[in-house]
Amino acid sequence: MSFKLELRNVSHWHGENTILDSVDLTVPSGGIAILGGRSGCGKSTLLEICAGLTNPLGGAVMWEGDDIAGMSRYELYGRRRSMGYVFQGHALISNHSAFDNIALPLKCGGDNLGSEAIERRVRSLMDELNIGRDIEKRFPEALSAAQLKCVAVARALINEPALLILDEPFSGIDPVTARMIASVLHGRWKRGGMSILMATHTLGVWPEFPAQRFMLSGGRLEPAAEAFAKVRNLKHNQRYES
Repeated sequence: MSFKLELRNVSHWHGENTILDSVDLTVPSGGIAILGGRSGCGKSTLLEICAGLTNPLGGAVMWEGDDIAGMSRYELYGRRRSMGYVFQGHALISNHSAFDNIALPLKCGGDNLGSEAIERRVRSLMDELNIGRDIEKRFPEALSAAQLKCVAVARALINEPALLILDEPFSGIDPVTARMIASVLHGRWKRGGMSILMATHTLGVWPEFPAQRFMLSGGRLEPAAEAFAKVRNLKHNQRYES
């Protein structure tokens, strides 16, 4: 399992509002990058650009060394099958049950798996994420926030992705569920070596992960240690100003 992701001088804006300003980022094969920043700072846009769901207005996005700008829609779709994506708002299909939402990538992936093979894989992952069999036939509107998040994570993992992109995977859920999801992701990363890119409000998540940690602010991406040092210096200077 291998997936190297690179952003080279990526910029994006809406009108006069700069969202991303010459962003460089490399997530090596099997590497982890965690992005912090305030709400609305552009983290979700950056993730969508990484997945080829939004086109940057400047710079290049590289998948395994290939610029996605030169790929056809068919090739983009084919390569995206090696990714898993957890959207901030879960993005489950409203008229599909929990089971069918998880199974969807298997049914649409072109691997021609039989119904029994699909059922085995879905139920195994449901068990791993503590998704009870009592909710598998429920539609998203009948699920709690924690259940929605677990189903969304299961759908992202069902194809055993080489790159997993997570947008605020622990927001809006209880600490027990958050720790359980983190444990599952950690275990799968250790076993399979998938690359992980995650946006979060809390850079301290997964302290056991050897992750790169960044802050996004004012459209610029910089290592978290440097960003925090600037904040500490600013507060120190303000404290002693006359």
